[in-house]
Amino acid sequence: MIEIKPTPVIRLLVVIALAVLCLSSVWFQIESKGTYVEGIDREPTLWANYSIDGEVEVMELEISNATPLMLYWFERDNINNNTNTSNSNNTLDSDDGNEPNSSEESFLNLSRARIIVKLTVLLCCVLELLCIIRPKKIIRGAAICFWFAGLFALVILVPTSLVTGFGGADTQPGDGFDTGEESDASQFAHSKFTSDLDFTFGAIVWSFESEGFDLGLVDEQHRDSVRQSPPEQGEPGAESFIRFAGDVSIVTSEGVWFWLSIPLFWLLITILDGIIIRIIESYKDGGENTQELQ
Repeated sequence: MIEIKPTPVIRLLVVIALAVLCLSSVWFQIESKGTYVEGIDREPTLWANYSIDGEVEVMELEISNATPLMLYWFERDNINNNTNTSNSNNTLDSDDGNEPNSSEESFLNLSRARIIVKLTVLLCCVLELLCIIRPKKIIRGAAICFWFAGLFALVILVPTSLVTGFGGADTQPGDGFDTGEESDASQFAHSKFTSDLDFTFGAIVWSFESEGFDLGLVDEQHRDSVRQSPPEQGEPGAESFIRFAGDVSIVTSEGVWFWLSIPLFWLLITILDGIIIRIIESYKDGGENTQELQ
């Protein structure tokens, strides 16, 4: 008959409770803000909040001072549509529909990262159960290893898969959202992009600034001259200068903290178990000494 001690049972119940809380809570909160600091009246600002949990992603988008931004998008020309139609047709003919889909080819995506997290969490709980049935050090070590594997999946694989998904093949030109080369070289001239990455406790903050001359706002007869050299103040095309600055914060949410707290409860339960055992032993020793004196 298997002798079941209360301490491993308590440890199992705590791990299961924290694992369920981890899988049912939000893992990451992504907060972003971007402002057109130059080139558009009243500095339109874009706010986006993006949350990720074990099942879905929820995104909220807000634009303050939206009217000047809408007018900007409406008034500018899409250089790609005007100049690259024949090139895109030739590309379609040459590809003949055989272009691979990078999102399909990518091994790591958010869905797979979620599956890896859930598997490691489940295996950690199963190993905790085995520690009750067959309390061996190798099983305890395996449970700890799978906890580390779950932590790696949460804090590394999930954010990486999210970034990979944002950079997929379906991403379209910025249409005025950014001024860097990633928006398409034909849209902006003399573009510059600078960024900085800052790590804080529980968060990663990426700040950026992008600037350039939006050729979609320049008359067609002046676009070549703007491409050749930046226009000075008062010259044709000078008013097309756009500067966009902002930051993106990736903040760990309660789901990650629930998983991180498991080793603390392991340690706390072990310490309390040792204290209780010492109290019981001292009580027994005290009782035996009393009986001997009597």
